[in-house]
Amino acid sequence: MSLRETVKEWIKSGEDTKPSNPLCSKRLVIKNLNQIRQLLEEDSPYIAKERIKWLISDIERGNLDAGKL
Repeated sequence: MSLRETVKEWIKSGEDTKPSNPLCSKRLVIKNLNQIRQLLEEDSPYIAKERIKWLISDIERGNLDAGKL
């Protein structure tokens, strides 16, 4: 079954298929990733690991949503 057919079936069945807003600020994510890369280049893997945890947490909580800038 193609994606188009699957979507048509969802519409017919009345399922709520609207996703939550999956967008986040590309600029902020890139900024964070560049900081993490710099930490790795400076041989600070533990701090880089913590920064990755914070970045994931921020994305999950919606702190980097594009509409909230």
